[in-house]
Parts: sequence; C-alpha cells; structure tokens
Amino acid sequence: MPSFSFAQAKTYLAPFVSSQGPSDPLVANCINDINERFVTSGQWKGNRFLMSFTPGFDSVNNWYYIDTPVGVESILKVIAVDQGAMNGEIADILSDWYPFSENGLGWIAYNYCGDTELIRMGNVPGTADTQRYRIVGKYPEDRTFYAIVRRGYVPLINDGDLLIPSNRNAYRYGAQAWQYENTYELERAQVYWNLAYQCLNEATQAFEEGEQAQIDIQFKAFSPHSIQNLI
Repeated sequence: MPSFSFAQAKTYLAPFVSSQGPSDPLVANCINDINERFVTSGQWKGNRFLMSFTPGFDSVNNWYYIDTPVGVESILKVIAVDQGAMNGEIADILSDWYPFSENGLGWIAYNYCGDTELIRMGNVPGTADTQRYRIVGKYPEDRTFYAIVRRGYVPLINDGDLLIPSNRNAYRYGAQAWQYENTYELERAQVYWNLAYQCLNEATQAFEEGEQAQIDIQFKAFSPHSIQNLI
C-alpha cells in the first residue's frame, strides 16, 4: 500500500465530510479521529516496528529504566544485548501489578541480580502518554535493549505527516461511519466501521501472507543465539 499523507487524505476524504473542501478544519478532525481509532484498536500493517533503547538511570531510586518515546504505545517483546556481543537475553515484560502479586517477588531491590525483567511502571512522570519500564536483573545495567514496539497515536498536524495504517478504503468507510455517528445513526455507523476494519484485516492478511515461516524466524531472532538477525 502506497504512503498516504495527511494532505492526500484531506483531499480524498473531504467529499465525505464537508462541502467546504479539504481546508475545512472538520476534515482534519475527522481524519484524526479515524486514525486514532485505527491505531489503538488493533495490530495492522505498520503498527509495530523495531527500536533500540539505551537505559536511563533513576538516581533517586537507584534503578535503571526504559522510557518509550512519543509515537510508541508499549513494548511487546525485548532482548537485552551485551555490548560487543552477538547474543542476548530475552527479557520478560511484567505488569505494574507484579510487585504487588502474592506470587511475585514483592518490591525488588535495586541491585537484584537474576533473570532480566522489565516491569511496567505506568506513564513517565510529568507526561501524559509515553510508558516507563523498570529494568531488573543486572546492576549496573550497560546493555542495549532491542524491542518490538507497538505504535502509539500521534495527532496528524503537518500536510506531510503519514497516516498509518494507510489503507484508503478503510479511511473512506471510516469517514462515512464518523458522519453517521455525528448524526446519532449508530447502527449505520457500525456497518461502515465493520467495512473499514474488514479492509484493514484484508490488507494485513495480504501483507503477512505466507509469513508463518517468517514469523517463526522473527521470534527465533528474539532468542539468545540468533540476535545477529536483528543488528
């Protein structure tokens, strides 16, 4: 699927939204509403990608952490790689409930050494949406972390901003659904949302067609002996 810019989307979708044309702010609002709904509702083509992280250090609590940047919703899978090495350790990702679980380790000391784990701590202090993960298992922590991450919604502002996912038919149906929702015709809106998600599902299936072997290879790449496939 070719790239789909914000400017192209406004021109393409304006007839379904406003008689005033692409420059009507209502068109931009509609596209952003649809894009946010798509990004947050599933794993479509382009919604996950690879990113590397260098841990930060919290001098108050004496622990290491990873912060996800704007545009990343969460970390899905991660490997810790020693500097200069061609292998690494898969790190478990644990929820913020883990330290409070009766079956867990409780509040883990800052210098705990063991299997590498990332404990989600919630939003980064002072921000509304990027995530913080505390790293436990090694101290001091000097490894690089390679992760498959989930894309987060970022408002479309500039004409050159790209829409992801980029399926034009999905946005066309989404614009029609959005219009029906605004006139409280929810049953009709649901019909068009279903059509939009069908387009996204079909595009994703086509993109991943025949990928079973590739998926196996991809997750084998997230094993200690195959990290060289990623770096």
